[in-house]
Amino acid sequence: MNYESRRVTISFLAVSELCELFNLPQDVPTQAISSCIEKLVFQQRNVQSASKTETVQVQSKEPNKSALSAMVSSFKGAA
Repeated sequence: MNYESRRVTISFLAVSELCELFNLPQDVPTQAISSCIEKLVFQQRNVQSASKTETVQVQSKEPNKSALSAMVSSFKGAA
């Protein structure tokens, strides 16, 4: 098995969202953040492999306005 390590830089807002998603405090150690990111990566990989066997659904070309609004709200709160 070939193993590669990557260094990733993420923004403060991404860390805030990650902490909120996993119910972690804002001052959590970086190892915990790394493990949460790994969990999300592997969950996404499993979802993608499962969706390949299902029929492909056409996604709407309209932006997700409620998600965009939530992102802007959290950004204003962090500033």
